[in-house]
Amino acid sequence: GDTGAVAIGSGLGKLEQLQQITMKFNDTQVGDPGAVAIGSGLGKLEQLQQITMNFNGTKVGGEGAVSIGSGVGNLKQLQKVQMYFHGTAVGDAGAAAIGSGLGKLKQLQQIEMNFANTNVGDTGAVAIGSGLEKLEQLQQITMHFDETKVGDTGAVAIGSGLEKLEQLQQITMHFDETKVGDTGAVAIGSGLEKLEQLRQILMNFNGTRVGDAGAVAIGSGLEKLEQLQQITMHFDETKVGDTGAV
Repeated sequence: GDTGAVAIGSGLGKLEQLQQITMKFNDTQVGDPGAVAIGSGLGKLEQLQQITMNFNGTKVGGEGAVSIGSGVGNLKQLQKVQMYFHGTAVGDAGAAAIGSGLGKLKQLQQIEMNFANTNVGDTGAVAIGSGLEKLEQLQQITMHFDETKVGDTGAVAIGSGLEKLEQLQQITMHFDETKVGDTGAVAIGSGLEKLEQLRQILMNFNGTRVGDAGAVAIGSGLEKLEQLQQITMHFDETKVGDTGAV
């Protein structure tokens, strides 16, 4: 639980030459005290280039995620980040801190973030979108917002952030069972059309409020991407009809 995680966090801070770290706490009793200690330790590892952190199914909440976001923001050499908070209570405060931290990492080339089945909403998604737009070297991004409170406001911010990522080659976005509708999908479509280096895209809007207008906008954006090699789009159980499918 937290006692062990606190000890690990304390030890981490002393490994100043560390370049790569993988930590998995899935389905454990680790909560905010442990995550805070780990975030504090991470912030001291200025040579770190790659980080993987799994907190799926833990008791980590906003306080722990804020600490991790703050710590990650200090790692200016970081090129790859993978963080998983599926089924936690990180909330908007945690997601916002992580988004803010990521926005400081100009060398980032790859991001994978999982906020599925959390209480993250538009405020957190807006902060992530704002952070994303600063990552001009980003080549690959994966984001899971399945079964969250994210709606059009958050999706619009993410779409706006995406359009600034001119080096992006691969994108995966999951908005299944969210409140995202046509307004958000239109913004994402608008952002996509500017990504001329994009080669692979997967987007899931299953069980959302997206209809024909959103699907048409995404289709219009995709048709401008001449480098695309692979497209996967899922609109199961949405309002999309023949107009959107055409």
